[in-house]
Amino acid sequence: MNLDEKVIFIDASSTVDSCIRTMSSLSKKVLYPGLCVVIDGQKKFKGLITDGDIRRAYSANIDFSSSVSLIMTTKPVFLHENEISNNPVRLLDTRLREAKHLTKPVKLIPLINDENLLIDVIDYDSLKNIQNSLYNNVTVFGLGYVGITLAASLANIGHQVTGVDTNKKLIKILREGETHVHEPGLEEMIKHNLSAENIYFETSVKNNNSNIYIIAVGTPLDNNLKPGLEALNQVLLSISKVLKNGDHVMLRSTVPVGVTRDIVIPFLEKESNLLAGKDFFISFAPERTIEGDAMKELKTLPQIVGGYSNRCAELGIKFWSTLASSVVKVSSLEAAELIKLANNTFRDISFAFANELALLASKHNVDAFDLVHQANEGYPRNKIPLPSPGVGGYCLTKDPILFSCNSKGFRDDAVLGVSSRKINQKASEYPIEVLEEFCKKTNKNMTNLNILIIGIAFKGNPETNDYRGSVSLDVMSMLKKKVSRIFGWDAVITKQNINNLGFDDYDDLDDVINKSDAILILNNHPDNIISNLYENHNEDRIRLIFDGWHQLDRIDIERNPNLKYATMGYLTS
Repeated sequence: MNLDEKVIFIDASSTVDSCIRTMSSLSKKVLYPGLCVVIDGQKKFKGLITDGDIRRAYSANIDFSSSVSLIMTTKPVFLHENEISNNPVRLLDTRLREAKHLTKPVKLIPLINDENLLIDVIDYDSLKNIQNSLYNNVTVFGLGYVGITLAASLANIGHQVTGVDTNKKLIKILREGETHVHEPGLEEMIKHNLSAENIYFETSVKNNNSNIYIIAVGTPLDNNLKPGLEALNQVLLSISKVLKNGDHVMLRSTVPVGVTRDIVIPFLEKESNLLAGKDFFISFAPERTIEGDAMKELKTLPQIVGGYSNRCAELGIKFWSTLASSVVKVSSLEAAELIKLANNTFRDISFAFANELALLASKHNVDAFDLVHQANEGYPRNKIPLPSPGVGGYCLTKDPILFSCNSKGFRDDAVLGVSSRKINQKASEYPIEVLEEFCKKTNKNMTNLNILIIGIAFKGNPETNDYRGSVSLDVMSMLKKKVSRIFGWDAVITKQNINNLGFDDYDDLDDVINKSDAILILNNHPDNIISNLYENHNEDRIRLIFDGWHQLDRIDIERNPNLKYATMGYLTS
């Protein structure tokens, strides 16, 4: 439908009388006869006149030969064309609340482009009905890294979200608009949605208002490498008490393949007396974002959806399509469970190859980074990843083990996931081997060494303050009873938090660098490259710099006779 068939247009130079006559003559020819759009000679939007404005003008005895500018609304609530795709109803609700000059409910909303031209008129009630059919009341269980980034993102696009976590201190922090994870844009998003009343944080489920329940709790490994499903079971119990007909349970937690069908569904059916696929819906949608870039990847990465039935999958796809630009339907719950495990286990295996290559290269004192670059150069069939001093993080240290399990425990035929973990664990021990070799070469007693570990978070790029599964913590733990003192520094984690992890305290980083016998750089944050690492003010001390991610200039370091350089595979002779 053309705009001329929707609303009446009138020039800003017109009089009130001509406006009334135009509205009267065209009232039966347009969709919205009670609305007149005022434009200038270049057809740019200037304001609105409604039939209510005409009645008020009549009551106020306004001279009808006056300009329409006397009665038109020059600051109506409107939308820009770029805003229509990102929860326009919430945006309009905010603007309507703030529009103190409006004296009556607004039904029709102008849509304006960059040139200030009217491109459409939107029926607010119809828009709200459409959006209400897309957006839901959602409860997200588990507000760790996965849960809080998802909860905030869902609230920000229009869902009404309740985040649930049993950690009372965490809930208090979140209610104050702060966050416990380092993620660009997250805190601002939480504050905005708290203010707009689109997100709430609770320690338990307060009612059954939600129609979608997303499970994002952790599934850690115990000391015997057995997947821990205790948190998952507690959430299932909470959901079963409020689950009703038509609700949808979505798993986001990483679990061994088969857990959703073999454990989750029977538990919910038994406790709720409802049938999966008939009374309630269930699907699996794995989380695959990278820490430090999650807010972007939640929208840009394809979301994987596997359903218990076709209807479960269809509803899951409809929901995730409100967040992501692409949704991939897979054949089953098990396929969706396997995809997350496949992605992370493949990465761990790839890194394990690079790290075993580095360990082999160390037997011949060959710089493994140079070796990999040279092997990859101009060779089209495979790209070997670069090595690293171990592979850390919550996911890559856990998911290969989950890959090696099913819902009943370890698989007898599991090989690769377990093997990659062993190799990457051995790679995390390599800095210790380098320290021991350094002591032999320099006749130092290892028990007298002062060690500075740079890079405490499990990774440096994209940056994060997450130290779960950090190689640096493993190395610190292995060195605790072998050396004199261990200091820590990180570009993102505060010194106080580093001290709380068990590192020795210090006042001045420069002083620590100067008195350290060895500096171990164990993550790849660009700020690890500190210029005074190259300096050695104490000429009596020979210092080791272990460049775990090949960020420094080996030649510059080796120019100083009191500095020894090491990286994966190589140590200065």
